[in-house]
Amino acid sequence: MAKQLTDYLRAIGLELHGAGYIDATGTIRPITNDEQLSREVWKRALGWEEKVVNDDGSINLRVHAPDPKAQEFIFERREGKFVTPTEDRQTTLLERITDLSKSRINDIAESIAGDRDNNQTDP
Repeated sequence: MAKQLTDYLRAIGLELHGAGYIDATGTIRPITNDEQLSREVWKRALGWEEKVVNDDGSINLRVHAPDPKAQEFIFERREGKFVTPTEDRQTTLLERITDLSKSRINDIAESIAGDRDNNQTDP
């Protein structure tokens, strides 16, 4: 099943993207879905601005800051490093939080046990 999914992803990536790309000369040229996805990653890595039309018709400029995760993704890909999926990073973060919580609970338990030992009087 995973092999089929990979084959479908490759095939869809080679299909032409509907919007195309406007190059520096102003002409629209066709691009693949793979190229459009790459452009989206670059856009997020560098940050971008967009015009937002409000309900009253006024236009606001929304500035999107550069995304460090996209920057890291591009850097690692260009360096030929293996890029860890986002889910693995979240799992690692969850494991660190769990370990930290366990450590704090153990510290509290040791503190309580130490208080009990100090409060007991010798007969």
